[in-house]
Amino acid sequence: MADSRGSGTRHLAAPARAQLAAVLARWGGRPTLLAVAIVNLVAFMVLVPYINPANLGADAMTYRRCAVMLAQGAGFCGAPYPPLMAVAALPLSWVSPMAAAAIMSTIEIVVLGAGVTLETRGQARIDRLLVGVAVVTFTPVVYELLLGQTTLLIAAAIYPVARRSDTFRNGIPIGIVLAVAPKALLAPFLVWMLVWRRHAFLGALLTALALTCGAVLVLGLDPYREWLAVVTGSSRSSLIGTLSNRDMGNLSLWPLEPVTIAAALFVALATVMAILQDESHGFVAALFGGLLLAPYSMLYAYSVVLLAVRPALGFAPRATRALSLTVNFAHPALGSIVWTMAGLGAFLTSRVWEPADAGTAQSTHRVAPRRLPGRRGSRNPEAVEP
Repeated sequence: MADSRGSGTRHLAAPARAQLAAVLARWGGRPTLLAVAIVNLVAFMVLVPYINPANLGADAMTYRRCAVMLAQGAGFCGAPYPPLMAVAALPLSWVSPMAAAAIMSTIEIVVLGAGVTLETRGQARIDRLLVGVAVVTFTPVVYELLLGQTTLLIAAAIYPVARRSDTFRNGIPIGIVLAVAPKALLAPFLVWMLVWRRHAFLGALLTALALTCGAVLVLGLDPYREWLAVVTGSSRSSLIGTLSNRDMGNLSLWPLEPVTIAAALFVALATVMAILQDESHGFVAALFGGLLLAPYSMLYAYSVVLLAVRPALGFAPRATRALSLTVNFAHPALGSIVWTMAGLGAFLTSRVWEPADAGTAQSTHRVAPRRLPGRRGSRNPEAVEP
């Protein structure tokens, strides 16, 4: 009797689920895109009056200062970047500080435009425009462009690894990043590469080693010793809570305290499990987990989550849209941590269900683990509805 009642309840609930899915699908495309674009635009307009002019191009000017010191033979500049970064930034030393800041921001705007163009291929023009508005006014992106940071360049290096086939050459851009501007938030992504993109991982590893060895031969060991001292000192500062202090804008789980240690262990375990079990879930988890586990993740670092949107829409569309609508309200630091952990939890616990028969939406089955969109042989469509 109990089984028959349960079967009847499930039979009655199936049409309701199908109807709810139809409503969410109807309002989950362009209306959601419009809402996200409006929310981001309003947040941008609220943010503008609070921009500190002293922050304009601050990081780009740091790169320029290191390049100038290198050109003058003054040695390592003391920044938390490898000495090779100063070599890469040498062209910035040929122009004024403000011009250097403008150059960095312009490069990143070009990267952003190319990314939006690639990620929205096949979509209607109005949808592509809305995505562009939402991305350009996304608060972390605004902060990134304001400072002249490198997060969008790192995202550009991740793109061929994530969206294309597993080849040695697709790992070269990440290898350049690791040699020039490594970030702690990349650690889970490198684990993901080791599992799902082994040829690209090898390309990244050998490229980073080759560039670093070349830099040591040209610049000597002393600049790298000084850089390691800065990095290890920064790690100690993060551990005792000075560099990673919330008042400095850190949005990761550091400094490590009993509560945050437990949270970090949970995030690390969940991220590794997701990486081992599924390519698409693992990629998104690696990006979110990296932001939480890095010794410090400033607001601009969250620009990298733009790469998670398209694959996440494939297996957790409702959670992705909800996160997109609420991200600008996830402040200050505690709100950002809660938002990131909520997103990670939603993606890790998502279940992908599709109709068992193309003619009916009442019977469902679990979809096999997904590959990232854009790859040859992918189970995902080339274009994902926003």
